Amino acid sequence: MNREQLFDHISKLEADLRNMHENLETLKVHAVNLVEENVSLQMEKEHYETLVNNAEEKTDASFKHNTLKNLYDEGFHICNVHFGTHRHGGECLFCQGFLNQ
Repeated sequence: MNREQLFDHISKLEADLRNMHENLETLKVHAVNLVEENVSLQMEKEHYETLVNNAEEKTDASFKHNTLKNLYDEGFHICNVHFGTHRHGGECLFCQGFLNQ
């Protein structure tokens, strides 16, 4: 290999290295963007899960309250004193206090 071919080969290797370096920089930028997007999506997912859990808890509490209210409206006691017995049409202050809580 003569001197001119050697220098041509070295120049080509330098160009290839510059090209690889540019590609590496581009990959780094893409990787940073992906990591940032991933963190953002994880935070959004956690926020969504918190909202869903809170909604389920409220639904459960509302469902329990409505069930007890329905029992009371049907004429049964829901208080701890006479739970499940028939009220015989009268009002119970204990049951009403429990419903108002």
